[in-house]
Amino acid sequence: MKKIKNTQNVLVKDWIFSALMLLMQKKPFQEITITEITNKAGVSRMAYYRNYKSKEDIIITYLDELFEEYSQELLAHKSNDPYKNARLFFAYFRKHAIFLKNLINSNLTFLILERFDSYLYALFKGPFSSNAYSPAEEKYTIAYTAGGIYKILLTWAKDGFHESDEKMATIITNLLQ
Repeated sequence: MKKIKNTQNVLVKDWIFSALMLLMQKKPFQEITITEITNKAGVSRMAYYRNYKSKEDIIITYLDELFEEYSQELLAHKSNDPYKNARLFFAYFRKHAIFLKNLINSNLTFLILERFDSYLYALFKGPFSSNAYSPAEEKYTIAYTAGGIYKILLTWAKDGFHESDEKMATIITNLLQ
């Protein structure tokens, strides 16, 4: 029975997220109501509030899922090659172009940086840890890297994802050297 509830909850979250993305393509995020989201998703307000406290929580939850999935892909590739990891990053986020554009249009991109910062920190502390930096240097290195990659991702998205994933990986790799 618990597995069925978990599956239903995953579906409800997917419906709510999809509804929000569709609504964000039509109107500003700030003007979207919970009622509009639940009506579009075909779920009750109770289902909404069982999963989220705010509209921003929908986006934060999705970002956490994105970064967790990306982290798992990185671990599966088991590569310390910056070019390959960067190419994977851009290929991964190209798949989520509509999501990125919606966040840009709604001035919510700061949520990407907040979540990216924590996931980059986890990767630096975990599978991609290095003794090359002192703890203080590592903190600033993570902040610098997160900010730079975040700005490059946004610039690339705002420009319409024109450059290939390979070109973007080359740019990042050259900057990191």
